[in-house]
Amino acid sequence: MNIVKIFNALRQGIVPPPNEVPAPILKFAASAISMRGKISNLTSVERTFSALYHHEPDHVPVTPLLCSAARQIQGISFPDLSFDGEKAAEVFYSGWDFVGGDLIVLMLDLSVEAADFGQAMEYPGMTTARPDYSRPVIKNRDGYRKLKPVKLAEARRMQEFLTLCRIMVKRVGFRGLVGGFVFGPAGILSMLCGAENFFKDCLLYPDEVRKACETVTGVLIEYVEAQCDAGVPAIAIDTLYASASGLPKKVWENIEGPFARDISNAIKGKGCMVGIHNCGHSPFADVQLKWTEPDVLSIAHLPDDCRDIVELKEKYGRDVTIIGYIPTQLLIHGTPAEVMDECRRQIDVLGKGGGYIMAPGCEYPPNIPLTNAFAMMEAAKRYG
Repeated sequence: MNIVKIFNALRQGIVPPPNEVPAPILKFAASAISMRGKISNLTSVERTFSALYHHEPDHVPVTPLLCSAARQIQGISFPDLSFDGEKAAEVFYSGWDFVGGDLIVLMLDLSVEAADFGQAMEYPGMTTARPDYSRPVIKNRDGYRKLKPVKLAEARRMQEFLTLCRIMVKRVGFRGLVGGFVFGPAGILSMLCGAENFFKDCLLYPDEVRKACETVTGVLIEYVEAQCDAGVPAIAIDTLYASASGLPKKVWENIEGPFARDISNAIKGKGCMVGIHNCGHSPFADVQLKWTEPDVLSIAHLPDDCRDIVELKEKYGRDVTIIGYIPTQLLIHGTPAEVMDECRRQIDVLGKGGGYIMAPGCEYPPNIPLTNAFAMMEAAKRYG
């Protein structure tokens, strides 16, 4: 793909696959777009592309990660969001259309894959779906080896998510980027037996847990490849337990690291970009980058080896694009002015030289007003 084709693709809302275009050409294109952004407004795709390749666009790209919070706009219920891909698309599209954003990440909820592996679920009317831990799929150490793969074609919730991907890619078209999402194998297994039991088993029975990770990962590879085939240019892998909220660093590397790498490689093999999402406390950014080599790192808290936001930018801002990390509690309890002040603080440090997309550290809280989502959008334009 030559430079002219790259520019034409970007103007049409298409991000060239990194593995199909030499890196110097992509960087030159991002630089040229950044220069044009100093005198005119960029499209959402151009803006995001420029930031992804570490150049400053006209203003920092932003995604409010409304996700299920956008169900308020048309009054769609949480159960409908979980079970109906078409209604889920209405939620995500209306959130993007109403509030805005350069990037739409299809984070539905973390129980999608676990439900298809047979975990009993609860679907409350006023919050996201969750496992019924009184009826676990994995009841003891033998359950890990007995876990069977599921057929993607028969996986109801994953199929509805793929429907969501196809609809959103088509409806958003050239006007923005739509990213897919998958929960990592460790997170899924914790939903099949309960997080406390899972953590203990990782220490006591690591071989059994790894066997189950292998089973789950085989399905997830097929799942992310199907998302790529649905048209999304990037997929985020949620590696929540690679953090102080989950497993010790070496244990995570032994249990999930190699399987996260396999999922990442499958996504890259389809010509798509890889994101890592981790909303745990003190995420282990170093080992997540080591095992998955992502293009994007989405976090809610500073990595365990960073003292402050300046060190975060210096240590990781050259290797990946950072997404985040407006605090959830600030979005819930803060005023729009306070949210905008925090946005400005992060833009001033993380936005320098590109490589930054402003977003909440995790999804926008689902049952609060959307006021602070608008504050984020305004801050990106005003200070970015």
